[in-house]
Amino acid sequence: MTSISDYKAQILQQVQEAHKASDPLDPDARKILDVAGSEGQIADLIKRLADPATPVAEQLSALNTLGIVSNFSKVLPTQAADLINALRGLIHSPDAEVRRQALSSLSLRGDAVAQDYLRTELQSDKPEAEKSIPTYQAIAMLGVDGKALDKSLLLNIARNPPDEASLVQAVRHLPADKDTASVLMGILRDESKPMAARALIPDIVNNVDPGGFAAQAKQMLEEHGAASKIAPYLALGLAGIRPGHNEPLVDDTKAVVRSLAADGSDAFQQAVSQLNNTILPDK
Repeated sequence: MTSISDYKAQILQQVQEAHKASDPLDPDARKILDVAGSEGQIADLIKRLADPATPVAEQLSALNTLGIVSNFSKVLPTQAADLINALRGLIHSPDAEVRRQALSSLSLRGDAVAQDYLRTELQSDKPEAEKSIPTYQAIAMLGVDGKALDKSLLLNIARNPPDEASLVQAVRHLPADKDTASVLMGILRDESKPMAARALIPDIVNNVDPGGFAAQAKQMLEEHGAASKIAPYLALGLAGIRPGHNEPLVDDTKAVVRSLAADGSDAFQQAVSQLNNTILPDK
């Protein structure tokens, strides 16, 4: 089944390719191109969004169309204020998908009202099921503008995530610094945490605390071996340590990684090859 985002991408690609080659468009792509150049049609779509009586299916259709044409329409920016007001009105829609698409569109525009709303939802102590937008989606939307995310809030979510998806997003958007390294290293060590979150961490902490990361990587590799799922990410993290951070412990751990290469998975061996190709500093 084709998702809405896939459909958007397909239509946009058709429009762009046909425009370059002067090829005929299929009916859907032609309709989108017509909307993109029409002040009246765009205004009508925005009015549908702003009208509380518009059925959900029509709201979603309008959001979908406006989302596609926003990539290339020269007309839509002239009606940006009306569009933003209409989208803000949908933040409190009773339909979850309408809320999500409206907040997503506003987030892509760096809208302060949407950002405040999302931060309030993240800070809320309501049960996850009662929040108007899932935590993981709120983090991802705020992450479009890195300055919109509060580090302490992300750390709290990382320590006590409502679900695995939220932990992954919190880890993905945490900055690499001394305040976050210990929390991230704890997640890296914890085998009960999702691999999707743990796999992100080596490349975040490796240059913040290279010695600490190297020690942890060495211990994990010695305990679990090169065939473990996390092993390739540990090796890549070591390969990504900047030359100026090559402390003795880092070099020792790299030697351990190389010694385990023959017993590792294909992914681990590929990571080791990157480790071997690390560029040395100029003398």
